[in-house]
Amino acid sequence: MMITVAVPLVLMWICVAVYVIFMGINDESGRVQDNLDYFTTLIGILGGPALLFISAILEAWKAEQQAIQNSMPERLELEIQKSLASHQHKIDMAKQSQAHLHMLEDREQSHAHTSGAEEE
Repeated sequence: MMITVAVPLVLMWICVAVYVIFMGINDESGRVQDNLDYFTTLIGILGGPALLFISAILEAWKAEQQAIQNSMPERLELEIQKSLASHQHKIDMAKQSQAHLHMLEDREQSHAHTSGAEEE
């Protein structure tokens, strides 16, 4: 409905308003001044529904922005928790890697001592 009715209506309203203003400025014959009531009525007739559609679009946009702002604290809290979990995971993985390398070095030394004792 918005695309089929609102957009053409708003565009027509803007075009008529711009046309009346342009013709009023550039009219040397006085035709626009003589028919100013007609043009004002036409702009008013088109402008009423057009303004309703514009205000409805702005209200929807405002509600969307409000929803985004309301969800912002939760999103930020989740991002902080995700960052902390990621950081803790990196620390845990580094500890595991270090423990694994230490275990391999201990086994290598143990194997070297065992091999050296058997050769003697």
